[in-house]
Amino acid sequence: MATEEPNKEETKASGGPGKKPARARLLSFRLPRGFVKTFFIVSLAFIVVGVVGAAITIHALSRDLPSPARLQTIKPPIKTLVFAANGDTLHEYFRQNRIPLRLETIPEGLKQAVIATEDRGFYNHYGLELRGMMRAVLVNLREGQRVQGASTLTQQLARSLFLHHRKEWTRKFREMLLALQIERTYTKDEILEMYLNTIYFGPGYGVEAASLAFFSKSVTELEPPEYTMLAGVLNNPGFYSPFRHPDRAYNRRAVVLRSMVAAGYMTPDEAEAIGQQEVNIQREQKREPLAPYFVEMVRQYLEENYGVKQLYEDGMRVYTTLDPVTQRAAEASLEAHLSKVELEQKYEMTRVVFDSLYTEPEERPRPQYIQGAVMSIDPLTGDIRALVGGRDFETSKFNRAVQAQRQPGSVFKPFLYAAALQRGWTPASMLLDAPVELETGSDQLWRPVNFDNTFRGPVSLRYALAHSINVPAVRLILDVGTQPVLQMAQAMGITSPLPAVYSLALGAGEANLQELVAAYTAFANHGVRVKPRMFTRITDSRGEVLEEVPVHQEEVLDEATNFLLVDLMRSALQEGTGRSARSHGFVREGAGKTGTTDRYTDAWFVGYTPELVTGVWVGFDQQRSMGNRKTGAAMALPIWASTMIAALDSIPESTFQQPETVMEAFVCVDSGQKPTVACEQIAREIFAAGMEPSRVCEIHQPPAQDLREGVGDFEELDARRNNEFGEFSGGGRR
Repeated sequence: MATEEPNKEETKASGGPGKKPARARLLSFRLPRGFVKTFFIVSLAFIVVGVVGAAITIHALSRDLPSPARLQTIKPPIKTLVFAANGDTLHEYFRQNRIPLRLETIPEGLKQAVIATEDRGFYNHYGLELRGMMRAVLVNLREGQRVQGASTLTQQLARSLFLHHRKEWTRKFREMLLALQIERTYTKDEILEMYLNTIYFGPGYGVEAASLAFFSKSVTELEPPEYTMLAGVLNNPGFYSPFRHPDRAYNRRAVVLRSMVAAGYMTPDEAEAIGQQEVNIQREQKREPLAPYFVEMVRQYLEENYGVKQLYEDGMRVYTTLDPVTQRAAEASLEAHLSKVELEQKYEMTRVVFDSLYTEPEERPRPQYIQGAVMSIDPLTGDIRALVGGRDFETSKFNRAVQAQRQPGSVFKPFLYAAALQRGWTPASMLLDAPVELETGSDQLWRPVNFDNTFRGPVSLRYALAHSINVPAVRLILDVGTQPVLQMAQAMGITSPLPAVYSLALGAGEANLQELVAAYTAFANHGVRVKPRMFTRITDSRGEVLEEVPVHQEEVLDEATNFLLVDLMRSALQEGTGRSARSHGFVREGAGKTGTTDRYTDAWFVGYTPELVTGVWVGFDQQRSMGNRKTGAAMALPIWASTMIAALDSIPESTFQQPETVMEAFVCVDSGQKPTVACEQIAREIFAAGMEPSRVCEIHQPPAQDLREGVGDFEELDARRNNEFGEFSGGGRR
């Protein structure tokens, strides 16, 4: 039986006898048992590990990110503004210079310019622009460096509010997480408003601060050429700064205009017309701050009562009482007069010499040149209208208006005279100007002397105060006593401790300028003293009142006594030690008192009108002599006169109103008593009602025969006396 051999081709295809074809073997391949299950488990493990790793990474990167609750109350730091009495901005306190605005007040064109340039798809994405991110990645890879960013406005806002600006992938990832949370929390308009108020522009944060810096006007007033340039600065505030690189700013504005055309916000013709216009860019300049000593007082108060954070971040509004006109006049008057004195006296150390020796502020010691202080207060409200604490705040922050305790000299005398008037003395009362010796409790006797080392004999109270004669003042305090004088000074607002010694009559002890000026407000305000105030109210950034400071008044002198003092000090300004005020241009009705201490170490003048009280102190910090005859009239009065002239320039002149409780009567100048026909000098004097002299002059008695001739003819005698008095009725007061 023949055996059939297999076909060769078939054998070749099958791989040989007894073997299955290759196709059949492939189709019959089976995975090892359990492979699918193992593969599934491994894959799931990788997924779980990836998810867990991603979760851990996200958790780690978001650990310090703000909570959802905090995101719902995003509040960028806002600067505190301090306003002058006329509404001008006096100073700003901030960590970030920012003035927030509502979105609807920002020009529509500016919003469009920002969106077109920085994030054209802002209203269409959810915080991230994935296509932009991929495009930026490809461009950066191609260039080999970071040349293009892809942050949305929301991402930029997140970075500005909560993150740093270092180029790290961790920061970028955290920025994306925050952007998503912000988009989930706020509307697009709310995000845009925060962005425009928060983003950094170089000189400040937000469009309003930048507009004021670059163009000196609010962003609400900007024209298209200006706000398109402003939008261009955002990309790189240092590189495109209009201050330092105006050419780059204009080039960047061209990019903004092309972007606006591409976004459909304007036509090419409109963009071309805007691009051809130049804008008025303000030059960066360091302005000399106004009232730095006053501003520092405000800062100290706010920091002490509200804390550092609220001061620098919560955007308080402080409405102060400072009048810029009076303040500038005070600063200029002080510096001009003291610079003139330095040239005349040829002091070894002047401000110019000091500044040339110590060019670096941090190296400067306490100034050794002549210093001064000025303070003005409204006598009706207590409002501080001007305060100068020294010649240079940067050199010395020591506030000589409120911190310097100096001997007041004769500016203290009105408190002594007020105590005397309340105890029955009158302006016509006589004081003896003659040598006097007093025991001081030591082995030595005190022999007070007058400024000119002369004695005048009997002088009236009016003459003694007007001419600031020392010895009569000492005799007066011997009669009145030290305690009534101390009580009067304290009632009028002198809080510094004063010694209970007879030299108090000449200004023993120490006080500061603010105390003295505040005390003098009673004289200008009918005997009612007012408490000084720096501001009227403080509000938060929303306008809610945090604090109000009411006018605080206290009657310290009855109206009659006060008017008598005013009239006495009016004589001091018109014919006494302050009479040089007229030569310095002050011709309004006013009153005041000079003061000079031993060796001419301190010079004072405190004077007032019904509208304003101003005090001036001049001296060296080291309490050394300013030079021979450097009195209050020579050193302080010129500064006072110049300041008052400027401060009152636009205010109608008024007079001190004589109350009904004050009457006039004629007196003999030599005796202060009721005159006779024999009195050589007769003057009209004022008295509190019932205090006019009743005793007839004991110095000038008429001859006996004249009296006998007049007996029985009283009408003729009265007529003759009236004629005699009438001859003197036009004379001035002594």
